[in-house]
Amino acid sequence: MVIDPTNYRIAVKQAEAALDQAKATAQDADAEYRRREKLTTLSTSTEEKQIYEAKALSTKAAVEQAAANLDQARVNLNRTEIRSPVNGYVTNIITQLGDYAIAGQNKLSIVNNDSYWIDGYFEETQLASIREGDPVLIKLMGSTQILRGHVESLARGIQLPNAKPDVAGLAKVNPIFTWVRLAQRVPVRIRLDEHPKDVPLVAGMTATVQIDPKAKQPG
Repeated sequence: MVIDPTNYRIAVKQAEAALDQAKATAQDADAEYRRREKLTTLSTSTEEKQIYEAKALSTKAAVEQAAANLDQARVNLNRTEIRSPVNGYVTNIITQLGDYAIAGQNKLSIVNNDSYWIDGYFEETQLASIREGDPVLIKLMGSTQILRGHVESLARGIQLPNAKPDVAGLAKVNPIFTWVRLAQRVPVRIRLDEHPKDVPLVAGMTATVQIDPKAKQPG
């Protein structure tokens, strides 16, 4: 995506001219100070030397400021060409030629092609046999091809309906007790090992996964 760079190019030229002007002023001020530095107190006073020395230092600071302004102008010009930081696909684009871009406002979305994953929700009674790195067979609902992946991580926390604090900070516990206890489901993150080009992947698709636990090493 490209933002109209006209004003930013002009700003760079203005900053370059300002830097050249600041350098010329600094050279002239430094030369005046050097000439007076060599003179004796019979030709110039100590106060006058100090004044020209301060002027030389001030113009050097102005050069540094002008150089910083030029760097910022060049950075702003480079930012008029916006490139995606990842490989992927543009989706849900609502931007058209001539639209104004405002900082912090979403104009388009990009799906990272190198970050597809699958969240499998397994009952807590099954977690004991699942380990990071276990191989996984994956079947997408809209495809007959079997994909392969591995367990990348297990979630370390889920939301519970009980014990949530109320406005006073006290735990709210459901007074209804049931004898039937349902196993909680915990997300298991599965990373794809390969991305076949003939299988379109879309964020939000449904898949069936089968984890093959690795054999435990003897202790």
